[in-house]
Amino acid sequence: MQQRIDPDAPEALREALSARGWLPDGAMLTRVERAGEGNMNRVLRVRWRTPDGRTGSAIAKQSSPFVEKYPNIPAPPDRILVEADFYRLAAAVPAIAEAMPELRAVDETARLAWLEDLGEAADFTDCYADRQLQQTELDALLTWLSALHALEVDPAAWPRLANRDMRALNHAHLFVIPLDPGSAPDVDAHCAGLQAVAARFREDAALREAMLELGERYLADGSNLLHGDFYPGSWLATAAGPRVIDPEFAFLGRAEFDIGVLRAHLAFVDSEDLSLDAYRAPAGFDETLARGFEGVELLRRLLGVAQLPLKADLATRDAWLEAGRAAVLGAVS
Repeated sequence: MQQRIDPDAPEALREALSARGWLPDGAMLTRVERAGEGNMNRVLRVRWRTPDGRTGSAIAKQSSPFVEKYPNIPAPPDRILVEADFYRLAAAVPAIAEAMPELRAVDETARLAWLEDLGEAADFTDCYADRQLQQTELDALLTWLSALHALEVDPAAWPRLANRDMRALNHAHLFVIPLDPGSAPDVDAHCAGLQAVAARFREDAALREAMLELGERYLADGSNLLHGDFYPGSWLATAAGPRVIDPEFAFLGRAEFDIGVLRAHLAFVDSEDLSLDAYRAPAGFDETLARGFEGVELLRRLLGVAQLPLKADLATRDAWLEAGRAAVLGAVS
């Protein structure tokens, strides 16, 4: 059985990290805490002090055979190894690497990564409430995404980046569960009256069929390296500018997926008026497909399991759902 890192067992954690050579000689842990929500994985910030008084910190991130936030949902245990390969590729491209934490070490057997600590920076999820996303911040994120999508990757040299197991998990939550009456969640807990609105979309056979058609496009292998979950929870606001984290959903696919997800969240944070001109799309970019994926993300974030801390009322959510339906149907017509 995999030994999980435990914030409540600091001595065992110190011994495990020291045995791997990840801590300086003689270092003692001064603090261990959860770093962020850790939806998919267990993520700990580890601080230490050496005998001569030097201090340091790093992030320990571990994947398990289930989703950290939802232990009842099985998940591919090797996702941290996909993330590690992503960081290894990124390290060779300054435009990508400089906006991400550095990968320092990986224990593949324990499915444990040791990452640079970017500090106690908050992610961008407060944009769903009262924080306003700035054009300069979005430009930096789009510049990073452009460099990522321009990266040439040999699939044979990086087989884990197909990431098919994680894509299968994500496919279910993106394209199937939100509209499946048998497995879709009751969304009234997030907004009173939303469950009745949801029924209107879940009973739409044409919409369900269109979602599945787009799902096949998502599952098909492509030539662009994607982040795979490019939304405010994967961005950190630091003094040096936005940083990107958590590429465990990364895969080689269509760039339109990352852009579609991003656009949906610009709607959720009331920033649709911001410009996307800083993005440089790869050859063959299909604007209609990007809009279709945007519609999928609108629908799944409102009707699926992975909810957001939205303050929107029922009428606003209904409007987003209608926009999502139109985009999805328009992409496959």
